[in-house]
Amino acid sequence: MRELDFYNWLTNNNTPKKLCSDYISRLKRLEHSLLNCDIDEEYKKDKCISLLDLFDKSGQNEKMTSRHIGNLPIGRYYLATYKYAINKYLKFLNSN
Repeated sequence: MRELDFYNWLTNNNTPKKLCSDYISRLKRLEHSLLNCDIDEEYKKDKCISLLDLFDKSGQNEKMTSRHIGNLPIGRYYLATYKYAINKYLKFLNSN
């Protein structure tokens, strides 16, 4: 993840600093909690489509089961905050 560039992009787009840190923290946790997950590589591969597919049914699906190795709130409503952070990162990547 291009952490510093993403942080600067968020702040330049009037995102509060706390929220910037939250997005980055969620993306880091996601990369550590999924097998072979590098968000930039996922973007190069298929624009993160397969990564976003993991969030179907609140993460309670076979795709998530096959890649989940860490501590994510599978099956809980706030798993959507991770998907939202990915979408923010995608907006950042698409803007460059």
